[in-house]
Amino acid sequence: MFAESSLYDTLPEVKSHGATNRFVAKTLHRDEVVVDRTTGLMWQQASSSQLMVYSLALEWINSLNKRSFAGFNDWRLPTLEEAETLIERSPNSAGLYIDPVFNSKQRSWMWTSDRGEADSAWYVNFNYGYSKLNRIKSGNNHVRAVRLRL
Repeated sequence: MFAESSLYDTLPEVKSHGATNRFVAKTLHRDEVVVDRTTGLMWQQASSSQLMVYSLALEWINSLNKRSFAGFNDWRLPTLEEAETLIERSPNSAGLYIDPVFNSKQRSWMWTSDRGEADSAWYVNFNYGYSKLNRIKSGNNHVRAVRLRL
């Protein structure tokens, strides 16, 4: 995905070929979303306001689907690769390594669907722009749902 889109170069200090106007904010059925024109993904503009363990993150996704957030019921946790496409090379004005089109109230971490060992899952940290494993029963992260835009 990264190589095909030319978003990230493998050599240091080489100018990236990032997309212009990559993210587009939209309001659908009174819900705020962001469409990524490069990956074809649709994201929630704001993440969950509360930190939560992994099992509650899955319940939170289910509740979005039950109420057809933005008119859709196929929301899910992002894969690690999908979540990492949101990491910017430098921080925005709020100090986060994510495009400013996303709500800046999320000041910390975001769960992904990719699991490590039986008791861990990957998360992305937008405070510093990295990903890491966290324990699913005791680790607390935010949730930002994603879906494939068709």
